[in-house]
Amino acid sequence: MEHNRILKATKELAILASPIALGQISHMLIGVGDVFIAAIHGTVTVAAIGIANSIGHLIFLIGLGLLLGISPTLARKRGQAEQIKDYFYTCVVYSLLIGVVFSSLTMLSTYIVPLLGFEKHLVPVINDYLFLVSFSYIGAYIFSAVKEYLQASEKVIIPNTISLIAVPLNVILNYLFVFGVGFIPEFGARGLAYATIITRTLMGVSVFIYALRFDKVTFSIVKNYARHVFKFSIPISMSIFIEVLAFSAVMILIGRIGHVYAAVHSIALTLSSTTFMIPLSVSSAVSVKISYFNARHKKERVLDFIKASLFVSMSFMAIAGIFMYSLPKTILSFFTPDPSIIYIGIPIIFVCALFQILDGAQVTLSGILRGLGITKPTFFIVATGYWMVGIPLGYYLGIYKSMNVLGFWIGIAVALSLIALMLFIYLGRKLNNLTFAGPKLESNKNP
Repeated sequence: MEHNRILKATKELAILASPIALGQISHMLIGVGDVFIAAIHGTVTVAAIGIANSIGHLIFLIGLGLLLGISPTLARKRGQAEQIKDYFYTCVVYSLLIGVVFSSLTMLSTYIVPLLGFEKHLVPVINDYLFLVSFSYIGAYIFSAVKEYLQASEKVIIPNTISLIAVPLNVILNYLFVFGVGFIPEFGARGLAYATIITRTLMGVSVFIYALRFDKVTFSIVKNYARHVFKFSIPISMSIFIEVLAFSAVMILIGRIGHVYAAVHSIALTLSSTTFMIPLSVSSAVSVKISYFNARHKKERVLDFIKASLFVSMSFMAIAGIFMYSLPKTILSFFTPDPSIIYIGIPIIFVCALFQILDGAQVTLSGILRGLGITKPTFFIVATGYWMVGIPLGYYLGIYKSMNVLGFWIGIAVALSLIALMLFIYLGRKLNNLTFAGPKLESNKNP
């Protein structure tokens, strides 16, 4: 009987998570398209855009994290038999406010760029791109907020299809604006920013119109809800910030060792980020499912989805790990023919293979806890894993023990393993004492 229940939960998760995974991969491919066109334009462009994105993306992701509480809180309200259509405009207005704040922060970051020691000819290009791309944040955040709103009702096909359509659209716009075609002048690196503004704005407008047209939303603003989402999402946002900052710090430290090691790190990071998309999607899906059934006091269903999500994520990552462990040279050869990069990269791919299962487990556990209305402990666990253990250990092995990039990746592997272990322990203890109802959410009837 339990086996059948878990199988049913697995199927439901797969149906919900598959379009989300498609959307996640599409967002990654949009970034790949930017780099591809920038590389064609020239070395200065690709270098400047890479640096600009390392700064702007960090700011952007903090704002994005503040929207990730929308779907689990609305799914809980849906489980409490509330009409979540009443919350649509609140989500949109909330995303607009987040967009204004983080666009402004990105603009202000241009004053810091000249102080960071980059080559002088890169600074104007970096600042132009950062300033312009900040205008794309509002469209991106509206898209994310509405996608989260729809995800709470398990309507995930259309918003993630929009993400997929945006991939070729972004590449075409990049080419048109970077190189100039017909009546469109050549903008160079600025063209990449213009393409991003148009693509993200169209994505936001498209999903907004879809929700208005087909979800028949009601016009109302619920102040208490926006405040709740903000408080609930702060630890999520800070967890993202801590993790991205950790990988940025590792990239800087490895880059100082040598460009070959930086290239190896970049390839390994791209590979592990790609496989990570599946458990990340499962994490998003399970947070919605658990929020809904937790609100309905369906303890059995909550436990089924916990087991099913961990099974799906860890099984996929186990397969990915076996693939990496078995074919490291083939994988690296796909990225580069450089024998020195392949030689240095093989042991790094082995390390990536070994932590795949626990990497999938830790992000899925974060989604489970988010579904249960728990976010603060995840932030402290992630911060501890990376900054008290992983980064110091990686620095010690990489620099003092001269293990270079391998030492840093061992540090990352230990950090991810520790995070997964602590989340497992925390969830186990929480489930023993948890009243399956979640925190009381304020109703839209009391704004």
